[in-house]
Amino acid sequence: MIFSGWLPASKKKALESEIISVTKSRCYLEWSDPKDIRKEKKLIPEVPVKLKNPKFLSPFEMLVKNYSIPEYGTVDPTPLVAIAYLIMFGLMFGDVGHGFVIFILGILGVFITRKDPGKESINKICQLMIWCSCAAMVTGVLFGSYFGYGWYRPLWFDYHGIVVGHPGSGVVKSINDVLMIAIYFGIAVLGLGFVLNWINCISKRNWFRLFLDKGGILGSWIYAAGVYIAFYFVKRNYKELPDGNLIFILIGIPAILLMLKPPIEFYLHNKKGHAKKFTIGTLIGFGMEWVTEMLEIFSGYLANTLSFMRIAGLGIAHVSLMVAFDQIAKIVTSDGSFNIWSYLILLAGNILVIVLEGLIAGLQSLRLNYYEFFSKYFSGTGKAYAPISLKGKV
Repeated sequence: MIFSGWLPASKKKALESEIISVTKSRCYLEWSDPKDIRKEKKLIPEVPVKLKNPKFLSPFEMLVKNYSIPEYGTVDPTPLVAIAYLIMFGLMFGDVGHGFVIFILGILGVFITRKDPGKESINKICQLMIWCSCAAMVTGVLFGSYFGYGWYRPLWFDYHGIVVGHPGSGVVKSINDVLMIAIYFGIAVLGLGFVLNWINCISKRNWFRLFLDKGGILGSWIYAAGVYIAFYFVKRNYKELPDGNLIFILIGIPAILLMLKPPIEFYLHNKKGHAKKFTIGTLIGFGMEWVTEMLEIFSGYLANTLSFMRIAGLGIAHVSLMVAFDQIAKIVTSDGSFNIWSYLILLAGNILVIVLEGLIAGLQSLRLNYYEFFSKYFSGTGKAYAPISLKGKV
């Protein structure tokens, strides 16, 4: 009997011992590490991937797997997704009262589905609700928001006060400052994505992509330069740009170096045996490819960064809805006092905000992870590890 397959390294000794015991040592075992095989440049089947994360991160691992399985040897983004997702959700849905309601619903959902294997996905979604509710309650304390009211002093800034037009204090004084928080966060997330892409390229020894790719060193160089120039321009009241020579160093040099990408790709492609004749059309193609990539870098990275403004936008919408329902509740009576109808309006408003804003915040947090963060480094070409068993019901 010949068996061949993949096995987690942690289970190697146990399987080896069991096979030797069952066969009474009449066996031959040969183990190969995928990394060693890659060094020998042998062709091997696709290596399956088994994600290893603590059980409490299983809801976020579910989000990663829902997108795709990471390629073998690349970074598992689950812990980073957990952090980014919760920060995004908290900034968009920062309210202690609303977070507490979601927390209770999440606990009930986990309790109801805990013993039903067929509802494992629902159970994980309920666990995700618990995590998100905790993030909402933390940011609610920072914003001083409790069911849309400032019952206690905020630890960071008064989100409600800023939205209704009251000047803030400290670093966050206006709506523009709230928008800038989202921009800073977006720049940090995209920067982390570039670094993870470098790590993946080094791990796979893909030196070409490490340097000559829009997510590589040169592409990251251009993005960092664009961020610097943008902030320089804004801080000088949109009237002054950096020195021309500095702009050339920041933008021109990496852009020129990226012109080498098409011809090097052509050379490597021919080196592998896929010979193509070099013509004038090939040269024109090199130029068109370079222009297209430059457009993708400048327009794409600008759009990626500005996309994070939806975090501030949804946070403002969340506050605005609560302010609107408060005003509606007050105009029910002529003197602005509260009666039974006022409280019913507030109850309906809170339910609507919890359901609608909670769902939107969850989906937008997921979108920003998938399309802005993952697009910088994630290679979802992996195959999930699915072990077989000879055990079965008779």
